[in-house]
Amino acid sequence: MKQLIGHKLVNEALSYIKEDDDRTLSELLELCEIPAPSHHEQERAQYVKAKFDEIGLEDVRIDDVGNVFGKMSGTGDGPTIMLAAHTDIVFPFGTELKVRREGNIYYCPGINDDTRSVVELFTIARAMIASGLKPKGNIVFCANVCEEGLGDLKGVKYIFNKPNNIDAFVSIDNPVPGGIVYTATGSLRYEIVFRGCGGHSFADFGIPNPIHAMGRAINTISQFEVPLMPKTTFNVGIIEGGTSINTIPERCSMLVDIRSDSSEALEMLKCSLNDAVQEAVDGENSRWDSNQSVSAEIILKGNRPAGVQPADSPIVKTAWDAAELVGLVPELRDESSTDSNIPISLGIPAITVGRGGREGGVHTAGEWFEPVEAYLAPQKTLLLILGLAGLESCLEPIIVKRGENRG
Repeated sequence: MKQLIGHKLVNEALSYIKEDDDRTLSELLELCEIPAPSHHEQERAQYVKAKFDEIGLEDVRIDDVGNVFGKMSGTGDGPTIMLAAHTDIVFPFGTELKVRREGNIYYCPGINDDTRSVVELFTIARAMIASGLKPKGNIVFCANVCEEGLGDLKGVKYIFNKPNNIDAFVSIDNPVPGGIVYTATGSLRYEIVFRGCGGHSFADFGIPNPIHAMGRAINTISQFEVPLMPKTTFNVGIIEGGTSINTIPERCSMLVDIRSDSSEALEMLKCSLNDAVQEAVDGENSRWDSNQSVSAEIILKGNRPAGVQPADSPIVKTAWDAAELVGLVPELRDESSTDSNIPISLGIPAITVGRGGREGGVHTAGEWFEPVEAYLAPQKTLLLILGLAGLESCLEPIIVKRGENRG
């Protein structure tokens, strides 16, 4: 990797990214004001496509689910590296997406996650083309959809569920500029709906109550014992239902998220959740001497597979070296569920790396970004993808094409 720093064109590209920092910030401020809830990223996709065309990437297109692609062809028979960032944000339509500036800090919901990462794709691509860098392998730039929440990684799932030649995958989606997420925290997300006949709280008292059944289930869930390692978690995030204070409800529901770095631990927690719901229904029905009953339906809303790869794998070591070479502090981070879950679960080398600048308040209305040495992260990512793909007359690819023997 140190060979890259000594290469004239690489240094030109690194300088270009630094000098391009103001334009990248301007693009960030434009893009973060475009609404993009999961499943509704169309306007952002058009913005990204126009940028990819303007930059001069090849084969620019939007696929059937809204992922945007632009390609830089390699010079030889090298690997294909996908560099991605997601276009969706967690905020629904109606959220005020107006940038507010205080000093050197910019406030706007979604300004970081993952909007900053998307505009880093632009500056990296511009730098490579302007400096005439010739990677040995193909680089595919991708702005994908539906990473957040109940988007359930739809964009990346669509990519990897179809035949493809992607040999390594890098997602930009971490708040630590030198951060490297190399594991895939698996998650299962459920909507659990409790139903009953309902009635008047006084006149019909004595029939099973769906909300009471749900409360029983939540109480049991709150007492789950889970391992610290591999880290395994549970959360009831949203509860809904009821008509009035004096009405026995006909319906209520809750959204439950369970996660683990281990597929086996996740499966055990899933079984415990199923048992908790059934016990809650049985308990509520047996509580009352009634010919009425409550029932529960468990609906899968999200499935992110778990996966592991060694901390000393080539893609991780390359990211570590790239961060050090530009002066960032590399840091292995294993707490995330990201777009990289899908390729990692399929055995394809994949990591999620940090974006640039300082940030805070992510996923809140007070989300903020400060462009302090923000160019360092895209400089690092440029070195990373060049290391993985190889560089003509400088460096052989670190990633081996799928199916080839490492020798």
